[in-house]
Amino acid sequence: MKDEFDDLFGEYEKEFEDGEKQEEGKEGEKEGEEREENKQAKEDELGDLSELSKMMGVKPKNAAIISGLDKISLCSMCTLCEIPADCFDANHGSFAVLNVKDRDPEEDARILTQTFRGLEVVLIVNRDQNLSAKVYKEGKEKEKVAPPIILFEFPALKNYLVGISNLSELKGEGTSVNSLSLTKEEALTLLKQIF
Repeated sequence: MKDEFDDLFGEYEKEFEDGEKQEEGKEGEKEGEEREENKQAKEDELGDLSELSKMMGVKPKNAAIISGLDKISLCSMCTLCEIPADCFDANHGSFAVLNVKDRDPEEDARILTQTFRGLEVVLIVNRDQNLSAKVYKEGKEKEKVAPPIILFEFPALKNYLVGISNLSELKGEGTSVNSLSLTKEEALTLLKQIF
C-alpha cells in the first residue's frame, strides 16, 4: 500500500513539476511576444519619424540602394537610369551609395525599379539621424523593413550610413564603380554580357 501511495504521489509530483515548467514556458513566450511587439512599435515609430522628417523637407544625410545583383549590373542599371551612384560588392549582392545633395533617393529607387521590371531593391535612408528601409519593386514602395536586419549583412554600409565612416573610407575598404564613369552604350553592353 505504501509503495502504491509513493508511486501515485511521485506521478502527481511529476505532473505538478511539468505544469510549473509549462507555465514558466508560457510566461517566457509571453515576455518574448511583448518584447517583439515593443521592438516592432519602436521600429514603426522610427519609420514614422523618418516620414515626418521627409514631409518637413529634411534633406537626407545619406542613402543607399541594396540589391541581390553584382556591383557591375547594379552600376550599369544606375547608368542607364542616369542615377549617380558609387556601387560596391558585398558578401550578399551589392549596394549603391546615392548622391543625396540634389536628388531624391526615393525617386531614384522608383525610377530604377520602374525601368527594370522585376528588379527588387531595398532603399535605406538616413534622414535626421533616423534610418528607414523600404522595399521597392515595379516603381513602387512595397513594404517597410527593419534597417538592423538588412544592414546586418552589410557592416561597411552600416558604418557609412550611421556616420562612423565617410565615403572615402568606404571606397578604401573595397573597389567601387561609379555609374557616371560608364557610358550608356558600355552599360548596355555589360548588361547584355551578364544576362
